Parts: sequence; C-alpha cells; structure tokens
Amino acid sequence: MNTQREFPLIAGTRAPERLPAHLVGLCRSSAEALRLAIQYGKKTQAFVADALGMERAQLSRILSGIAHFPADKALEFAYLVGNWGWHQWVAHSCGMDLVPRVETVEERILRLEAENARLRAA
Repeated sequence: MNTQREFPLIAGTRAPERLPAHLVGLCRSSAEALRLAIQYGKKTQAFVADALGMERAQLSRILSGIAHFPADKALEFAYLVGNWGWHQWVAHSCGMDLVPRVETVEERILRLEAENARLRAA
C-alpha cells in the first residue's frame, strides 16, 4: 500500500510533531501512548487501522493491551497521526528523550557512498 508521503510531487505531508512531554509522561503503557497519539492527531481508530492496512479488531486488541503494536508500522503510524507520541513514550519508558538526529558532514559522505555502492551493485 502506498502512502501519501511516498508521492511528494502529488501532495506533501507535514512532518510529525512532538507531543507535550507531560502528556507522554502520563501514559503507563504502550497502548495508552498509542491512544494518546491517535486522539492528539484527531483521527479515529477505524481510520488508523484502515490506513495502516490492519484489521480493526487487531488495532482494538493493541489498544486494549492484549496485543503489541508492530514496530514495522511505527514510522507510517507517526506520519498518519501527525505526531511522535508513541515514539516519545518508547524513549521515555527507557529513560531517554526523542531528539532529531544530526548528521555530520563526514557521516553524510559515508552514508551516501554506501548508498551509491549498494545502488551500483544492484
């Protein structure tokens, strides 16, 4: 399933925003953090499940704490709800904070060279 952010020429999407830290800190579980992110993003559970290509019942089990949220859907979820709420909770639960990664010039050169080599090999 293609998402809107995969077609930047058609329509741009805004980058997810950070939620207030005090709200994230109130979440006691992954399920609560997911619910917060969905509510803060003003989306419905049905919309989120459909957009993620997930059964609505499965999302309900996740939000009830019976099942776990699949990590491979995390980035798509953030762009879908428009915030990093769940990701912030994961970091917070580990005693960390979610901050943007800053790439040095040297790191960028190495990353681009590795990507170039991968593309040439393909």
